Order: sequence, then structure tokens, then C-alpha cells
Amino acid sequence: MNNFITELRRRNIFRIAGVYAVTGWILMQVAALLENSLNLPLWFDTAITAALLIGFPIAILLAWAFEMTPEGMKRSENVSGENSITDKTGRKLDFAILGGLILVAVVVVGSRFVPQNVSAPKVPDEIVQAETQTPVTDEKPSIAVLPFADLSPTGDQEYFSDGIAEEILNVLVRVKGLSVTSRTSSFQFKGRDIGIPEIANLLNVGHVLEGSVRKSGDTLRITAQLIDTSNDRHLWSDTFDRPLTAENIFEIQDEIAQAIVDALGESIDALAKTDVVVDMPTANLSAYELFLQARPLYLARNDLDKADALLIRALELDPQYAQAWEMRAALQSLMVEYDYVSTPRDVVDKNSIEYAKRALAINPDSVTAIATIAKLQMNNAMALRVRGDFNEILAGYNKALKINPYDGSALNWRGLSYGSLGYLDAALADFTRCVEAEPYYIPCLANQIEILGAMGRDAEAVEKYKQALRTGASIIAFPFFGPLARQGEELAFILSSNASSILFGWRRHGELYDALRTPEIPHLELAADILNFQENGGELPADEALTLAVRLGDYSHILLSRQFWDASFKNYRQTDNFKAGIEKSGILDYWREHGFPPQCRAVGADDFECK
Repeated sequence: MNNFITELRRRNIFRIAGVYAVTGWILMQVAALLENSLNLPLWFDTAITAALLIGFPIAILLAWAFEMTPEGMKRSENVSGENSITDKTGRKLDFAILGGLILVAVVVVGSRFVPQNVSAPKVPDEIVQAETQTPVTDEKPSIAVLPFADLSPTGDQEYFSDGIAEEILNVLVRVKGLSVTSRTSSFQFKGRDIGIPEIANLLNVGHVLEGSVRKSGDTLRITAQLIDTSNDRHLWSDTFDRPLTAENIFEIQDEIAQAIVDALGESIDALAKTDVVVDMPTANLSAYELFLQARPLYLARNDLDKADALLIRALELDPQYAQAWEMRAALQSLMVEYDYVSTPRDVVDKNSIEYAKRALAINPDSVTAIATIAKLQMNNAMALRVRGDFNEILAGYNKALKINPYDGSALNWRGLSYGSLGYLDAALADFTRCVEAEPYYIPCLANQIEILGAMGRDAEAVEKYKQALRTGASIIAFPFFGPLARQGEELAFILSSNASSILFGWRRHGELYDALRTPEIPHLELAADILNFQENGGELPADEALTLAVRLGDYSHILLSRQFWDASFKNYRQTDNFKAGIEKSGILDYWREHGFPPQCRAVGADDFECK
């Protein structure tokens, strides 16, 4: 063994390995620099690195087998001791290694101190503001409004008692200096035998409002009480007996909200002498009751066709009911997306715009109407029906969120737009803000998990998925195929793919799981079978079926989806069809103006590529 090492030293093998390592490192830095400066393909520096790695053992073998002599290159065994110049060559190699190490040190030190001019897309100001907002501290008074109990004789007015509580919550949200727990958080305790102290502890609030509603014939009784959870003391309580009219309902809401603020203002200076304003959106009691029945269906994305029918009846009774118009505007596309109706797209677009404009004519600050118009433009761009103007789309969402920074729908839809553009950090910021404001709002929960997967944060995505399921969030039917497969969550994957809205009735779920464990390999026969299943009556929507086929390696389609930033679509992002979709949608226009996302870059003046 010692003789072998001695021979390695005599033949300068260690020195040659050192020279090769130093030279190779320098060449890799040059390759990366040339790739960026000359807009070479993204694989250029990777190819150089691979060639250098392959060349290393070849260089070592050649150094062992051959030796340079004054007469030229000869095989080592043919060189006699007196003709060998390995000592002289070794000294030259030592100088070469020393010089290379000095050069490496210069490059490394220079990279630490020389300013880097890196072009990156500008993160929108509203996202920066959201990320740097000062968190709410415990000193800020906080309150949770629990759903009011239905004490009506027939027990069928739950929608009405819930609606009263929600309206009071919405009024309190607008009071500056007061932190109000979201509806989805406080309403989760409905029907559960849990005491006020435990609820306050779970929601981390200092005050709780609870109450009851009794509606009988033409009379209305509302009882409410405000509780200080630190000592279980009643700060205020009252009972309101009034004739049942819309005007009286909104007057009671005003009185309750004002009484709460006044009670809190006795000990909290920030709320002292604060006036509460309650809008009266309709004077028609029946129209208001119909709206209260439609709203929980809209928020839960359940029975959306029934919700639309209720709103139609409400607007027949009061054509100036702006809240009903804005909700109808949003419902038109949602009913198609959630497979409640099969209305042609041009009819959906026409109706949505019409209803949104009716709402805005009555209330120019209708957040839902403004955001719905932007969402409609986004949907059409992503479906490649029109060339989208993403400046205008994002301006619409920004306008809506300036009016109400924590509107769940506007945050969710803007997040979807950022996700479609490839700005994954901005998308995640919107979904996270939405979940913070509405912890059990299913669309934002699902999209937050999906975007984490697209960002390569699979373990975090799967943990969020499990947390949502632990709290009863109905997200099992969302196809989180990428992160579930990559994390080896076979049971969760198969349960999800067997959902009634995905591949219920299909017979190859195990094969699908195995295929998506190796997305770099095309699985064209499986993709064709999924498309055939959908075309022959499967519940899976056509666009989801096509997206899944692309995920399995069928790159023959020109379509766009925010899911395409997931790692399983890496090969598709290299295709002409993907590039055609990006160009046709208007996304490329936005990139050129505002900067490419980190995973893409311009190639020359007219082309681009994505990793």
C-alpha cells in the first residue's frame, strides 16, 4: 500500500487532481457568468459541470498511464529513472495550484463585497405592506361574536339568528381599534357544548358577545350580552322587543354594536366616544331574509344554484339591493367552476358583468363587485379566450382590497392571479393573509396548500393539509396530487383522487399514485384513460382532466393552469405549447413590463424560458 501511494506521488497524481479541481471550479464560475450574460440555455452551466465531473477520472487515468519527457509524451513504464522529469513537473504543478487558489480567493472575496446587479420582479407594494404590518398585540381589545341561538317557536329561523350575529360582527369589524375574530372562527362553536372561558381561550379573545333571537309572527325579540372573559363578568346586556320590520332589525344591530363599543370604551380610551354606523342595505324584510339564507351557501360554496335562486327572489322584491346584486355577480362563474350549472361561458360573462355593474351603480364601493370583474378577466385570460391585461386585473383586486384589506374573496382571487403569473411568494402572502383573517375559509386554505407544493415546500404543504383535516375543513376533495405523491402519502392521495368531484368510479388510483411518484417519466396511456373517463361521464371537470393528463406527460395541449409551476410540470414548461399559452394569455406582456418570476427569464428580445 505504501509503495502504491509513493508511486502516486512520484507520478504527480495528487497534484494533477488539485490542479483539475481548481481549474474546474473556475470554469464552472465562467460558465454561469456566460449563461447569464449571453442568454445561453438554462442547461449550459449544468452541461459544463457534468463534463468536468466526467473528465476527472479520465484525467487521473491519463496522468497515471503517461508521462511528459523531453522527447514528448510516453507511457510511464517506458520512461527510465534518469529520463524522468516528474520532480520538475511537480514544482510547476505546485505553482499552478498556488496561482489557482489565489484566483479563487479573489473571486470569493470579490463576490462578498462587490454589489450585485440582479434583476428581479418587483414585489407589489401591497404585499410588502402586508408582510411588514405590525401584528396585533394583546393590548388591543378583542372580541368574538358567537352565533345567536334560535329561540323561535318552530325552530326554523337559524339562518335568521346566524345572520343577525354576522351582521353585528360585520359592523364591529369596521370599528378602528377593535380586533374582531372572523366569522369562520367564531361560528365553528355553533351547536357545541363548550363554555365561554374555553371558547375565549381557543380564540384568544378578551370579550365574547352571545345572544338569542326569537321571531314569532310580527314580533322580534333579540337578547345580547357582552362578557369580559378575564373574569367572566357581564359588561353589558339588554333585550330588544320590537315589531318585525327591516328598519327595526338594523336599528337593533346599531344599538347592540354601539352598546358594545361604549361598554369597552369605559376602560379603553381608544374606543371612547366612537360612533358606530350601520348601513341599511334594504328596507324590504323578505328580501333581507332571502339574502340571509343565500349568504352561508355562498360562503361555504354549497348549493350555489339554490343560493342564486334565493337572490333572484330577493331582487324581485328589492331591485336596489346592492349586496344581492354583488353576490349574484360572483355566483355566476362559481356555479360553473363548482359544477352546479353548465351555462355557456359567454352567458356567464355577460351576466356577471351586468350584475356587478348593477351593484356598483348602487354602491360604488362594492368590494365583491369590483373583485368579481377582475376575476372574470383573469378566468378568460387563463382559459385563453382573450389576451388578458394583468395590469388591469391586479388594479381591480388592489382597488377592492383598499376598501376592505381583509376581504376573503378578493385576497383569494388576487392570490390566484399572482400564482398564475408565477409570483409564488406574492400568491402565498395573499393566501396566508386570507387564512389569518378567515381561518376556515376553504378556498384560501386549499390554495395556500397548493402554492406551498408549487414552491417545493411539500412537507409544509402536507402538514397544512393534515391540520385542515384535523379541524374539519372540507378539503379532502382538492387534488393536491404533487405534494401528496412526493411525500409518500398514499392513503391521503387515494382518498382525494376517489372523491366524487375527481375520479370517483375510475379503477386505477394506485397506478396514478405510482405514476406521479415519477413525474419525469411520461405515462401517456394512463393520461389517455383519464381523458376517456372524463369524456364518458366522469365527474372530473374537463380542464382538470386536461391538467392531470399534462401532469402525466401528455404535452399535446395548449392550456394554462396555476398548477403548472409545480415540479411535476417541469418538462411541460420546456414545451412550445406551454410557451404559446404564456404568450397568448398576456402573461408574457406582464413579465416584460414588471419582471420575470424567479423560475423564468428572457432569452434575447423575443423569447423566454422557464426552469
